Amino acid sequence: MKKLLTITALLGAASLSFGQGIVSFANQIGTRISTNSAAAPSTYTLQAAAPVGTWYYALFRAPSTQNTINTSTDPTLNGWTFVVMGTNTASAGRLSGNNTSEGVVTTPSAPSTDDYAVAGWSVNIGTSWAQAQAWWANGSAAGSGLNPGWFGIAPTIGNDIIAQPTGGSINNIFGSTAGLINGFGLSFFNVPEPSTFALAGIGAAALLIFRRRK
Repeated sequence: MKKLLTITALLGAASLSFGQGIVSFANQIGTRISTNSAAAPSTYTLQAAAPVGTWYYALFRAPSTQNTINTSTDPTLNGWTFVVMGTNTASAGRLSGNNTSEGVVTTPSAPSTDDYAVAGWSVNIGTSWAQAQAWWANGSAAGSGLNPGWFGIAPTIGNDIIAQPTGGSINNIFGSTAGLINGFGLSFFNVPEPSTFALAGIGAAALLIFRRRK
């Protein structure tokens, strides 16, 4: 009987150590998304209200030692682990990726302290992070890629956020205080249409012919 109780206790401890933790992957009025990433939060051009599924977002986590993110040198979020997808709500600038009654299941154990990052893009780029990542890798950020679209990664992260066990308190990665994501903006990357490339080619050829005749 004593052995049975010991085994049961060990199994219980193991199940707790591998329990899932939750955080809230949804923003509020004060931390909405914009379509002007160069602006300060106080002067954001608010992302207009649109049907659900017009914009997509991805949540990532990393060990709490990550601390910062450099979106100019690491736009593909290497070192971060994809967690879950989210999309816009019907309200302007709002998003949600919560897929349980309490919050988003994010960690293999709870409580767990981690850092969180968020990326967002327009639906014409794709409906998954893999598609958005492929779009970026194809050079759209440099002005030559698959198609024009909106894309952005929050320049700040949710720092040292505790994912609580199911049934516990829920911490949000968005907020106006230090260590939380205070909203962010998406930038528009315009890719020239084929006709634009054709006109540019004709112009270059005409210039070359003109120089040769001279």
